[in-house]
Amino acid sequence: MACEMSLLFKDSKNPIILRDTDLIKKIPVLSRAIEAENPAWETKENVRVSVPIDIPFPKESGVFIFENIRKYISPKETKDDIKVENYPEANKKSLTELKSILELANFMECTSFMHCIAFVIARHLDSKNVDEIADYCGIEMEDERIVFQREDGWAYPPSEIFRNN
Repeated sequence: MACEMSLLFKDSKNPIILRDTDLIKKIPVLSRAIEAENPAWETKENVRVSVPIDIPFPKESGVFIFENIRKYISPKETKDDIKVENYPEANKKSLTELKSILELANFMECTSFMHCIAFVIARHLDSKNVDEIADYCGIEMEDERIVFQREDGWAYPPSEIFRNN
């Protein structure tokens, strides 16, 4: 079986050409893109997607996923031996880079790979304070003086209790 598809990332004019059938099978969005034109693509020879697929993420994130998706095993599957060292390439990335990779993995529906990247992100965030984590997640921290002045009746504890935990 041979197949070919072009992926055009938002920051590149030159598409990436994927010809690896096993890699494509690991990425549900790409598998469905081929199936749209060629329903029996897994059993046919020389299958080609006629139009490049636009990927609204940086090319670097895509290359990272393509290079690592086969070797990263979800933390859910390695419950007893979960270490950030299991994902050395991801561990070297910055939080900003990891966020882009995680978002692209979500876009491509690569759930197990998302779990791996999310685990590495969580380990990177371990050393951050609550305000830095909130900023990374895009969440606005509320002024602690209004903890008990909310209309919804809930009490929101001050962030101090979460520091150094």
